[in-house]
Amino acid sequence: MSRLLRNTLLVMGGTLASRLLGQVRQTLLANLPLSDSLKDAFWVAYRIPNLLRELLAEGAIQNALIPVLAQLSPEEARRFARRFGAFLLGVNLVVLGLGLLFAREIAGALLWLAEAALQQESPLRAPEVFEQLVLLVRLVLPFLLAISMAALFSSVLQSSERFGLSSFSPMAFNLGAIGLMLLFPNSVVALGLSVTIGGLLQALVQLPGLRGYGLEFRWHPAFRTALARIGPFAFTTSVRQFLNLVLLSILAAYPTAAVTGFQNGELLFTTALGLLAVSPAMAAFPRLSALGGSPEARALLDRLLTRLAVPLGFTSAMMVALGPWAVGLIYAITPNFSEANRAFTTETVQALGLALLPWGLNQLLLRGFYAAGQVGQAVRITVGVALLNTLGYWLLRGEGLFVLNLATAAAGWAGLWAYAWRLERLGLLRARALGATVLKASLAALPAGLAAQGVASWLGAPGQFLHNLLPLLGGGLVGLAVFVGLAWRMGLPLWRKHGERNGETRVV
Repeated sequence: MSRLLRNTLLVMGGTLASRLLGQVRQTLLANLPLSDSLKDAFWVAYRIPNLLRELLAEGAIQNALIPVLAQLSPEEARRFARRFGAFLLGVNLVVLGLGLLFAREIAGALLWLAEAALQQESPLRAPEVFEQLVLLVRLVLPFLLAISMAALFSSVLQSSERFGLSSFSPMAFNLGAIGLMLLFPNSVVALGLSVTIGGLLQALVQLPGLRGYGLEFRWHPAFRTALARIGPFAFTTSVRQFLNLVLLSILAAYPTAAVTGFQNGELLFTTALGLLAVSPAMAAFPRLSALGGSPEARALLDRLLTRLAVPLGFTSAMMVALGPWAVGLIYAITPNFSEANRAFTTETVQALGLALLPWGLNQLLLRGFYAAGQVGQAVRITVGVALLNTLGYWLLRGEGLFVLNLATAAAGWAGLWAYAWRLERLGLLRARALGATVLKASLAALPAGLAAQGVASWLGAPGQFLHNLLPLLGGGLVGLAVFVGLAWRMGLPLWRKHGERNGETRVV
């Protein structure tokens, strides 16, 4: 087994395990004996550290530091990690202090933006709910500090292609959060602290792999390179977070349960995205970085894109076709999951299903730019995609969650072709070949989705929990058979030949 394949399997295994636990956490939260308005308040509060999460954690830090760490000697990499950890801790403490001090003003500003967007008062403006929102803001803010350190630890491990601990560490986050919610299901305080405790555990479980890691408050020469790389990532991320802020502002003024419904649906989307696209892209990133802009990098990128398009196309079709039954099976466990929550969750799942294929391929295309050192070009395209997505949110803000989330699908498709065109100009991609693969996957997905939905409807309407299992299985199997048959006839890669050199596998 090649090292790349082994790393890919490790990352996918960790992602699958953590995403499944994340889904358990989300299902538990959706069924807590708390009102929909309090659940919405939690998600609004949690969005605040998430607005900065990519800037100070998984986005800018992780993507920018891995190439820097990979270029240093092992001893220098450890020294740099200790000193950068101290720097990152200081930045987070400043942000945390300001957030705790101005929590009430932050919560009020978010609701003001929501009310300005839709010209109506937010349900979270009710005095008793607003006070809980302020409390939740203070409880979830330390999560940012914990997850930033966890991202740094993951960067150190992944830079030397050690994916075991870093890939499975999110399980600690989910287990900690689940445990606290199970112990105190009626407590708003426990709900808020669940993500903070979970983030802390995610950081701590990685420490054994760092061999006596400690902070060192000193400058390191590689800081200049790291900060120079972080700058473009931070700019890109800030634009994406502006998009998230616009979306949050819109949802907070929607009827009660809309925020929670969106979060439920988005988790299903990000679970599929993480398993089918982000995991392979993360595993391939160190190898792509080593190959730079060479012909070997183009061959690897072409091969990975071809492999990813097939499962992404099928899963996209199933999300759209079987979304109502999937939502019922995963979330409708108790009467605490309201009908309003179900409706909003289903709308989000089906709309984001149309975004899965382009956004999945974009994960790998974007890393192709980073690996080749073309960060500036990646930034320009990413900013354009984010602004297009934001404009779509704003124009469609009063049209309901399904139409609103179509903006994400449209922006994803626009980004796919922009990334592909530019990578072809750089000699890193064959855009026509990618276009042909995407077209074939889409043509196979459409009839597969129609067949799956027809069979599921014949087997039973969406209902509570296990009532949805038979329609899901029947529809899914029929959809899979139709998709595989069409994909095979169109020459899409469904398996790989064995026995190639160096453990690499040729797609056929």
